[in-house]
Amino acid sequence: MSPQVSVIVPVYNVEKYLQQCVESLVNQSYQNLEILLIDDGSKDSSAQICDYFAKKYKKISTFHKTNSGLGLTRNYGMERIHGDYVTFVDSDDYLNQDAIQRLVDGLENGKNDTVIGGFTKITDEGKEIYTEKYPEEVIDNDQVYSHLFNRMLGSSPDSHHDSIKPSVWNALYSVKLIRAHNLCFVSERELISEDIVWDSDYYRYSKSVKVIPSSSYYYRYNPTSLSQTYKPDRFARSIKFYEYMIGKMSKTEIAEDAWLRQTRNLFVAVRTCFSQGTNRPYSKIHRSVVEICSNLVLQDVITKYPIRRLGIRQRFFILMIKYKCANILSILAKMHLM
Repeated sequence: MSPQVSVIVPVYNVEKYLQQCVESLVNQSYQNLEILLIDDGSKDSSAQICDYFAKKYKKISTFHKTNSGLGLTRNYGMERIHGDYVTFVDSDDYLNQDAIQRLVDGLENGKNDTVIGGFTKITDEGKEIYTEKYPEEVIDNDQVYSHLFNRMLGSSPDSHHDSIKPSVWNALYSVKLIRAHNLCFVSERELISEDIVWDSDYYRYSKSVKVIPSSSYYYRYNPTSLSQTYKPDRFARSIKFYEYMIGKMSKTEIAEDAWLRQTRNLFVAVRTCFSQGTNRPYSKIHRSVVEICSNLVLQDVITKYPIRRLGIRQRFFILMIKYKCANILSILAKMHLM
């Protein structure tokens, strides 16, 4: 008998996109699904849309709760699922008709406990921006952590792009494994990237992961979303998360590689901090840049990181931070050249 797949969809103020998301789930070619729509205290009509679909389709259940954020809402959903496997869908995204079938096929009748696919990045209007498709491979036992999870931490210094996106959508996880080890998400309000923290725990126990060349998940890039707009505490939160993960990974067998990958990812986060909020006055941009360049944690990791192994543009960017070239960095940020 085909395994039941639980689909957890946290919902918060997405009335514009929710119908498309839910209909893409209802119309999946793989039908042994239960779909949990979890309204996280929406203030728009999202709650009513959830109720409408729950009445229309038996496989859909709707829950309403006080707002707590994405990570804790996923935990709320996991406490209520009945499936053998679980996947997560963001409520402003949608799936191609074969998305879940391809994930289930990757289980190979229980041979693998986890399946990971790629995605297609789209604009708010649904226009494709690019496709992230991974080569097919199966990773077993100790290799799961050292040759799969490590790539979720970021790219290595010598590689242009050997990473795998750590997002938990378009992946299929074993519910048995989750419950055996009491796995859950941290709040993104506490740590800026709750998905990678989940991955760092889950893949400790996974024994066989299949990566499939699927891009059937449509990830909507919204430049006005919380993750894309300027936040004055973004850099401080990035540093906090970096130190947390470095501490956590220092106790593992991949500590050295994890440090290299996470540090490179920190540099990416710093670039993001520079590139957002560029509509502010130049004086405020310059003040932020000076603060970032003066950060002792960042300056310390730049000193230790093998910058020479990076490409020329990345090397130049990091050296400008190292030597606190705040004026040049501020001008580049203001001109959208980051």
